[in-house]
Amino acid sequence: MLSMPPRVTRTFLATTAAAAVAVGISGCGGQAPAEPEPFVVGIQPDSTEQKLLGELYRVLLLSVGQPAVVEELEQSDTPATDAVRSGDADMAIACTGALLEQLNPQLAAEAVEDTTDSNLNSDTFSETVYEYAVASFPGTVMTVDPSPAEGCAAAGEKPGEGELPDNIIPVFNKGELNRGQVNRLNFVNRVLTTEELAEMVEEVDAGADVRDVMAQWLLQRTKVSVDTGNTRSEDEGDEGASDNVIEQPPV
Repeated sequence: MLSMPPRVTRTFLATTAAAAVAVGISGCGGQAPAEPEPFVVGIQPDSTEQKLLGELYRVLLLSVGQPAVVEELEQSDTPATDAVRSGDADMAIACTGALLEQLNPQLAAEAVEDTTDSNLNSDTFSETVYEYAVASFPGTVMTVDPSPAEGCAAAGEKPGEGELPDNIIPVFNKGELNRGQVNRLNFVNRVLTTEELAEMVEEVDAGADVRDVMAQWLLQRTKVSVDTGNTRSEDEGDEGASDNVIEQPPV
């Protein structure tokens, strides 16, 4: 008997259950539409940074019509690409340098040598590491443009202090999100900064709620507002809006 990965299994079971309900209701003269299955954003356990980023992507997916939930991954050392390929999650969060070291250690070492032997500036080096990481992806996996924000700092280091740049990227399987949803992720991913993320991590570690902290940042920087689980675009100039609001592309 052929086995199915967890994501396919979840979809199959949900579809089967919906079909069974539909058959039962059709006998009564009506048919209920099937609820879309939530998109699972997988995060590393015990990481405030990952909790915040998971909430960011959850809300963004909701804002473009894709129900989503955040769930902790069982294994913290699993590469993000493996997590989505296996079906443990529909999206996982990674940092370019750390992911490159997991997927292709030799290429990661060459990247470190390249920057010590040349005059690459930080932006060019970040782009190079991003391209190396994406080139090491399995063929079914994709991402968006890297965030200028860096994360995944090793113990005793601050984000951005590692040998390789660790720009944040969400990883997901090709074909699971439409172009408008990818564009929204791509846009907001480029808005977040290392400093803003570090400040939010400090707030949450000091006792603030993850959803409250991320909701405030989203409203101030992107005009996405979270209201009892729903999202909407606020008009510019509303109370609490920021002068640094970035206009989002159409979905």
